[in-house]
Amino acid sequence: MKYQFAFFDGDNVGNTLEILLLDNNVRQAQNLSENINRAIIEIKEKLQNKGDIIIAGGDDILVRLKNDDDLVKILEDIRQIFANTTGLTISCGVGKDIQTAIYQLSIAKLYGKNQIKFSK
Repeated sequence: MKYQFAFFDGDNVGNTLEILLLDNNVRQAQNLSENINRAIIEIKEKLQNKGDIIIAGGDDILVRLKNDDDLVKILEDIRQIFANTTGLTISCGVGKDIQTAIYQLSIAKLYGKNQIKFSK
């Protein structure tokens, strides 16, 4: 069975937290941080038996998933969970190895964020 690596990174999470803290909205920053943690937990639960979680912390997720018909749906589900739980978007890069997934994530960020980019 072939696998793909998917690397996710929340969009503007650091900037959003920094602005909240600069504006002395400490409680809102705490809430956002807690919501990000909740999203990661929910995503980890969603991924059980779907693939291998390599990294899941902060606003980063790196997974190895089966390259089958469910791949795109799983990736979109992860994006939806993050958006619904945090109110923020998340970008994703997908490739046959980790380096390619990281590169594709960079491309997704360059092309406006809030999207999934696949290697060709």
